[in-house]
Amino acid sequence: MHRLVLRHGSVPSDPGARVVAGLSNPEPPSSRTHSKPSHRRDSHISPPYLRPHVFAHERLSSWHTIHGNRFYDELSKSFPPELLSKWRNTLEASVELDTRQNYAAGLLRFTQFCDKYSVPETERMPASEQLLSLFLADSAAGRVTAKTASSWLTGLQMWHILNGAEWKATELLKRTKKGVKKLTPTSSHQPEALPVTYEHMLALRHCLDLSNSKDVAIWAATAIAFKTCTRLGELIPKTLSSFLSSKNVSRECPKTRKTLQTGRHTFQFHIPWTKTTGSQGAWLYLLSSDDDIDSVTALEHHLYVNSNIPPHASLFAFETSSGWSYLSKVDVIARCHDIWSSQNLSLPTGHGFRIGGATFLLMCGVDPWIVMKIGRWSSKAFLLYWREVESIFLTFLDERSPTLQKIKQSLAQIASFTS
Repeated sequence: MHRLVLRHGSVPSDPGARVVAGLSNPEPPSSRTHSKPSHRRDSHISPPYLRPHVFAHERLSSWHTIHGNRFYDELSKSFPPELLSKWRNTLEASVELDTRQNYAAGLLRFTQFCDKYSVPETERMPASEQLLSLFLADSAAGRVTAKTASSWLTGLQMWHILNGAEWKATELLKRTKKGVKKLTPTSSHQPEALPVTYEHMLALRHCLDLSNSKDVAIWAATAIAFKTCTRLGELIPKTLSSFLSSKNVSRECPKTRKTLQTGRHTFQFHIPWTKTTGSQGAWLYLLSSDDDIDSVTALEHHLYVNSNIPPHASLFAFETSSGWSYLSKVDVIARCHDIWSSQNLSLPTGHGFRIGGATFLLMCGVDPWIVMKIGRWSSKAFLLYWREVESIFLTFLDERSPTLQKIKQSLAQIASFTS
């Protein structure tokens, strides 16, 4: 165990952040700047008339094939172009923007593979199962993880769907994927996601400067992510310019406050998007607590200190000396890592708040069924989560401890519902 050194009034996370005393009128941040996609040495492809140089997330919609062109030409004989365009846009909307970005790598690597071996355009789509298997053997086996290879294939499958092409994947491709997994190089193995622990949260609580408007916002966002088992990226935008009202929670989100008969306070608010529920979003339920990580108090303090924020802005936007600014995931992680490094703690990422929050609740004896509900996991996903963190529990609890045995009993019941 690391000895926690309590430090108050540490250096503010942003010199532009407002000190609580002396409010100022907010001004909107500068508008998003647009740039052109950059060329990379490892992204050369041909021919450019079918696959123009565009941003990665635009490849699914902008890269064409001979099969796809013929497919839409045939449909245009019976349907107007406006309907065909709307249909394609509807299909594209089924894939999140970040996911399109990931899928783009598969399109690029497959195209480079086909260029390398002079595969005719007419044979690239629909791609035969043999061609797809050869692609994995050449570009993935011994080079990347099975997860990366699977993402490439899923991207290619979506590309086939958009171009009206049959996706051919049976036993041959399944076997090839299994081989890719067996041949994953040691250098490609990613370390297990580190959890944010209670000690990490205590370090934030005592080292963040809660007279600084930005640090106040950071404490609210991290306390809520930890106590509700939520990914940090589901609460705040990744960068200052990537806020989307359809994906990031705003000040004007639906919210309710209540005081229970026990005297405890609750704060409920709706986030518009999560990785598991998509655009349905989810309600987050905060309950006041007696420990140092009271998420209700953290949020109420943030809303009081950073009160002059437009309703359409992020829930976690904060006031600055010149107006106000969005709080980004990049800034939060950087600030957290500075503090954790100073306390000789590990450096988890934004997903670590979800893992660590769930682990903390289980360690406190909260029933796994309730933790599963709080974290919005499906039964299958929660069991996968447990496989990731079981080793963490064994560093704190004896294999025969009542808490661990109770958790395993509940997990066995959850598993029975998935079989």
